[in-house]
Amino acid sequence: MSAIIDICYFNTFILSGENGAYHVEESRIKGDFNGASVDYGVKAYVVDNKYASNKRKNALRYSGIYNARTGINDTNKFPSGENITKSVDSSYGAINKIYAEETDLNIFQENKIHAALIDKDAIFTAEGGQISSTANVVIGQIRSYLGNFGISNYPESFAYYSGRSYFVDDKRACVLRLSRDGVTKISDYGMSDFFADNIKKADIVRGAYDEERDEYVLSLQTSDSNLNSISQGLITDSSDNTLTAEGDFATIGFYEKSNGWSSFYTYKPAFGFSHADKFYTWKKEEENLWQHNNEYVQRSSFYGNVPDPAYIKFVINENPSVVKNFLTLNYEGTSGWSASEISCENYKNINYQPIKEEAYVIPKEGTTIIDDTGAPLNVGFIRKESEYNSYINNKNNDYYNDNTNFANSGLKGHYLNLTMQYWNINENTANQIGSSSKIFTVSSEAVFSSK
Repeated sequence: MSAIIDICYFNTFILSGENGAYHVEESRIKGDFNGASVDYGVKAYVVDNKYASNKRKNALRYSGIYNARTGINDTNKFPSGENITKSVDSSYGAINKIYAEETDLNIFQENKIHAALIDKDAIFTAEGGQISSTANVVIGQIRSYLGNFGISNYPESFAYYSGRSYFVDDKRACVLRLSRDGVTKISDYGMSDFFADNIKKADIVRGAYDEERDEYVLSLQTSDSNLNSISQGLITDSSDNTLTAEGDFATIGFYEKSNGWSSFYTYKPAFGFSHADKFYTWKKEEENLWQHNNEYVQRSSFYGNVPDPAYIKFVINENPSVVKNFLTLNYEGTSGWSASEISCENYKNINYQPIKEEAYVIPKEGTTIIDDTGAPLNVGFIRKESEYNSYINNKNNDYYNDNTNFANSGLKGHYLNLTMQYWNINENTANQIGSSSKIFTVSSEAVFSSK
């Protein structure tokens, strides 16, 4: 007949574990009766009743080494008894990006940028000088770059090439470049107002470097263009091949050779990168990468869309304090360019209302219209001595408003606003292979106003 017998373990510890499990440990050496017993050990002074992982957003922690040649892989080892952590000042926010550059590790916090030595440490002399020495460390002395700038919450804006790092600080509405001479605010190079207005509106920021053009490409995007419309250039409406303005993104390039913002682009990338001196981007709605600067693709066409217009805005403003009559428009370059906007400041006043001085569009070379007599009238640029020239016809002075009758020609003002545009959606891709549309100089014949 079976029976239940209670057994008392006088020489043991009974420890509770996870999932209802229990562990039995002997309290005396070898379990001997009256043998040497385990004494009281170290006792915790403070008990943490809410034991959990602690996220230190301002600290770095590194694992063991990885060596593919010898087969050593200790990346899963984080020995707590060793000095494997390095932290920066938490008042500057979280670390959102790290990038190794030769013997330095650049650390990008929300509001500060640091550099740390890799596999070296810094020793300071009696005079305060700093020298580096090899030491048994992975991340050595941390030093800060001048200026209260960081990468904020947009590490996706980061791009690197040849010792230069580019990124956006949205909290200060600026674009920055980190190089050997420190942090430079490149958004101030003629574009400070644009970035001050549009960086705050963006909720998606993407950065990439085009090695082929030596250019940093930055795309500011918003998910709600009705609430936060971002200024953007003209693109082609695929439904009727007309021009429209997109308001949910702005993609712009910073050209290193001119040290300035060179161009707006009409593509909206999800991300981009350079490989083998070729620049690629990817659009979320597309399945494949898109290679830019390809001579076998129709110019100003991205992701297979119909081509967008290429245009350059000018301000002709010689002798800015003098009112002038702008009579002609001239340019040197290839055929096919038109002047899509020609205007001056609001100069005239009728019934106390300012009237904008505006001229008719000058189409590309060879464009004609039929006048009131039925004869063809050339209204486009005329080529003469390797230059393209045309009169500026004031729209306000055309009695019939049909580009055929003028009381006088030209525009009056202190300066001339001009947009030169190249756009022909009917051109075949084959006609553009190995060729490009160029424009070298733009000028206007102007005389001082006598009134």
